[in-house]
Amino acid sequence: MSLVWIEPLAVINALLAVGLGVMGKRITWLFWVSSSLLYGWIFAQARLWADSALQLVFLAAAVWGWQSWGRSDFCPGFMSLAQRSMALLCAVVLWSALSAVLLATGGSAPLADAFVGANSLVAQVLMVRQRTEHWLFWLAANLAGVGLFWSQELKATAALYLLFAAMALSGFWRWSRKVNPSDEPS
Repeated sequence: MSLVWIEPLAVINALLAVGLGVMGKRITWLFWVSSSLLYGWIFAQARLWADSALQLVFLAAAVWGWQSWGRSDFCPGFMSLAQRSMALLCAVVLWSALSAVLLATGGSAPLADAFVGANSLVAQVLMVRQRTEHWLFWLAANLAGVGLFWSQELKATAALYLLFAAMALSGFWRWSRKVNPSDEPS
């Protein structure tokens, strides 16, 4: 399959995945599976190794998310300051480690690819756990992804990531409104 056909299909599936995630719908995870499969192939073709490998993580997270969100009602919450600090530290450590690996293996745009990958990984784990702050990690990854994918001639994906950034802001606002005040960390 050529990127001419695969990229638009991946964009549509990814939009559905994120849009349904903003609304807290369990079916979001099915679209994560399909978009991850398509983008795994696209990113491998572009030699964006971190983003390609990240699709495998998204597949595993989709299974985890489907099971996790199916057991209980959608109930987003905020993280404590310590949890936020740990999530940020994880993103920085992952970025450093991924950058080193990608520099050593000759991947395309290793620093940007690693940044998108690290923040996306942290965001995905926090999303499955229904932590509202995951949207802020998506925002960082998406904004960096706009420049990364544009530079790799993946124009539709760059546009998608710009839209994802707007959706991340919307998701953060929407999820924040759904948090039960008695569930907020002290």
